[in-house]
Amino acid sequence: MSDVTYVKWADMPQVDMLPGIRRRVLGGDKLMSVQVALEKGVVVPEHKHPHEQISHVVSGKVEFTVAGQSKVMGPGEAVLIPSDALHVATALEESVVVDVFSPPREDFRD
Repeated sequence: MSDVTYVKWADMPQVDMLPGIRRRVLGGDKLMSVQVALEKGVVVPEHKHPHEQISHVVSGKVEFTVAGQSKVMGPGEAVLIPSDALHVATALEESVVVDVFSPPREDFRD
């Protein structure tokens, strides 16, 4: 078993992903959690990956489109995105989303 890691998101390094999109990453061997801060109006472009993903809206309002189906989501709502499903997210307000990936996204490790 790996060592236990406790963090405070605000103390974690923040990385710019795209203009208006910043992330903080906490990852283990088999699971990764990513706090994503989105400025109002930004779009996470349509993409897919082999990882399963859960996106939990912590604050704000985000429209998720997964495999052609759209839903506006707010605080306390989450979506499970299957492996290899095309998806896009649009921040309708300044928002914070926590994404969980399994397996971890190696391209997100800093």
